[in-house]
Amino acid sequence: MSSVPQPEQHASRLIRDRGRGPEEVTQRLLDSAIIVFGKRGFEAATVSEIARNCGLTTGAIYARWASKREMFVATVEHASAQRMLLLIKDIDATTAEKLAMLGSNLLTDARDQTRDLWIEACVSGSRDSMLHDSITQAQETEAVELTEIVEAGKAEGAIDPSLSTDAVVFLCQSLGLGTYLAMRSQVPERPRPDDDVWNPLMARLIDALRPEATD
Repeated sequence: MSSVPQPEQHASRLIRDRGRGPEEVTQRLLDSAIIVFGKRGFEAATVSEIARNCGLTTGAIYARWASKREMFVATVEHASAQRMLLLIKDIDATTAEKLAMLGSNLLTDARDQTRDLWIEACVSGSRDSMLHDSITQAQETEAVELTEIVEAGKAEGAIDPSLSTDAVVFLCQSLGLGTYLAMRSQVPERPRPDDDVWNPLMARLIDALRPEATD
């Protein structure tokens, strides 16, 4: 367990961080924390490894967060802003196109480090009330964004207005978590579906949300 930095360590941090803006240093630390927390888990990860992973000192961490737990909460919040849903919310696209983007993204490994962190956060949150509050808030933020997309889809005629918005949102969030867990736990001999078979399946699911045709 890392100790609070001594004055000489603080001075060393100031020298090493000189020339870097505080926002840039914070960003580097959080990006490193996503990797280390996701790889090691909350309990096994150390602030020294997080700092070392991005070429900084533990003093840079303790200047921003009082404990590893506080840093973990900040990292979860930082990672939440990078989730695919929040990245597409302002894209000029129809609801069906946005849902298709989300569906296609389920199998990509481009955000695996963020997903690893998210899974770890969900597990740790079940044992720690502070972490649990952070996770539920991030989930609620995502749910609000999804609700806006679904409601817009109903207004466009792309989603049946008789369907429960809350149920559709819950399905989307369940697919997001469940798909990644399934990919992590499957045997290597069973490859994940290719885009050419996965995307048509997602399109079929999205199409099932449309209002029934009337004569």
